[in-house]
Amino acid sequence: MAQKKTISKKEAHDKILKRIARIEGQLSGIKRMVLEERECIDIIQQITAIRQATAMLGIELLKDEFICKRKDQEEIDEKYLKTLFKIQ
Repeated sequence: MAQKKTISKKEAHDKILKRIARIEGQLSGIKRMVLEERECIDIIQQITAIRQATAMLGIELLKDEFICKRKDQEEIDEKYLKTLFKIQ
């Protein structure tokens, strides 16, 4: 069985902040698209991408137990988390 690579709290923190920055950039992009009166389907695709990105942010927070600390429990299965957040 492969061993899970553990990362430091700082690495986990940086990873989360990068995801948040990416989501902020996507939101700014949608705002620009609306101002430019881009096609609705293009805007909807970006909204879908943001939904996926925020779900992955939630998974990272739970998976690495960055914020959601659990006492005396095994780590949460990533497949279960993806089901929880309804993403592929």
